[in-house]
Amino acid sequence: MTSNGVISQRAENIFSFEFPLKNLFGKMASNPFHPEDNKNGIINLSTAYNEAVKDLITEKFNQQDLQKWDSSMLPYPLHCGGAPRLRKAIADFLSSQTNAAEPVDPEKMSIMCGVTPILNVMAFILCNPEDTILTPSPMYGGIPRDVMYQAGVKTYPVYLSSKAEPDGREPYEMTVPLLESALEKAKQEGHKVKALILVNPYNPLGTVYTRDQVMEYLKFCHKHNLHCVVDEIYGCSIFDDSVKNSSIFTFNPDDLPDKNRTHVLWGMAKDFGMPGSPVGVAYTWNPTVLAALNGLVDFYQVPLFIQTAVTKILEDKEWLKSYLPTHNSMLVESANIMKETLDDLGVPYVKPRAGLFIWADFRKFIPNATKESEMAFALHCQDNGISIAPGSAFYYDEFGWARIIHALPKSTLIEAMKRLKAACESFQG
Repeated sequence: MTSNGVISQRAENIFSFEFPLKNLFGKMASNPFHPEDNKNGIINLSTAYNEAVKDLITEKFNQQDLQKWDSSMLPYPLHCGGAPRLRKAIADFLSSQTNAAEPVDPEKMSIMCGVTPILNVMAFILCNPEDTILTPSPMYGGIPRDVMYQAGVKTYPVYLSSKAEPDGREPYEMTVPLLESALEKAKQEGHKVKALILVNPYNPLGTVYTRDQVMEYLKFCHKHNLHCVVDEIYGCSIFDDSVKNSSIFTFNPDDLPDKNRTHVLWGMAKDFGMPGSPVGVAYTWNPTVLAALNGLVDFYQVPLFIQTAVTKILEDKEWLKSYLPTHNSMLVESANIMKETLDDLGVPYVKPRAGLFIWADFRKFIPNATKESEMAFALHCQDNGISIAPGSAFYYDEFGWARIIHALPKSTLIEAMKRLKAACESFQG
């Protein structure tokens, strides 16, 4: 679509940008699955929505205390970075959940309506138009859109191999030499690189970086004067007990190579399954970045009713003691159900340790996979009543992989696995 000069060049980015899942979303949205009202609809295994916990969260929101409105929720917010009580509740929660090296400081955070707008704002603050951000690929598919639409910032993929490499790299391992190579190549191609974005736990792989890896990436950024933005939105969805939390908050701030260029993001969308009532947090040690965030927060305010409700949820320590282990047990069970189906199909996958999804290799059913045949397989899955997200939606250069969501109610997931098996066995690639 072209505007014929009706809109600004900035707005033209919206139409020139390729969004790989657009066609898949349209079909799914017109025929969504419902266990009672539309049993033949399409089950959504492509959007990272934590539907497994919807009953727990709905029950909590329906408590009388959370439903109570009062006059303090009606005026304009007085605090541009989020209500002080909410910031303290989030700070206390993150300090506890990450076993932070020192208490998370509520005065160093800015709260907006989700991590998506925060990524947009961070790109606007840290980069100039046409600057570039490095990020490992496969990458969360929203990053290129989030930093391009308004800020006009590009992304440059650091491609990770699905195979073990002769230099000793494990499958999907990101090393500093790999980062150095990507940075040098980007510079040779004319890119002005300003930052590295990491998602930890890693979407779409469902893995978690080690603390040693995180420190090496921070040192790389410091060496090249790059900002490091770490999206920890799945931070409370690590369900493998053998995996240690590697949040930035686990480091003593004085041990960070460059804390003024290190920024942490978190939100309620994934760990608490409430993307429709978004609350996102940007945490930074840089007072100038914080002031810029708070200068833009008016455009991305969280409604005071939601701020109040989330505050009460995070202050309810007894409820959290029950919810968080239950949430992680649900993820273990749903991941195991999906792994069993993939094993039966002979589909390899990256062992999930966190998040709501599994990164699986469907090349057994897509011989000589290309971007087109990968998308054809995804469309075939929709014809069989499920929607999956093909690897190209994550800007990956090895076609045939897909991210599939397992965080669903058990009965829905079991039905989805039946449909996945039927789709695989009937696909004529």
